[in-house]
Amino acid sequence: MTTVTANTVDRSGAGIRAALAQHAPAECARFEADLRDALTAAVEDLDLTRVDAVLARWYPRAVIAANPLTAEEREQVERAKDGDLTGLRVRNPDGTWTTTL
Repeated sequence: MTTVTANTVDRSGAGIRAALAQHAPAECARFEADLRDALTAAVEDLDLTRVDAVLARWYPRAVIAANPLTAEEREQVERAKDGDLTGLRVRNPDGTWTTTL
């Protein structure tokens, strides 16, 4: 089993922007435009709902970009696509985890 250290991403405009700039520069400009649009609207109506929605939509993308799948994980995804779920971890209703055999 491979041990991987996860890169953390701060759930803020600056944190998401930094992660995208480093790990997915092509996405960074799209994020900035989305966030600026939401911020511009918030200046007018003082409603931060759109800003929160942009952060909620882009945060997972930034985390995934900063923590790409390992070769082992990519192989597991390909096996799962073919119906082989061996080695996948499943969370049980009680919160524990089980590895499928």
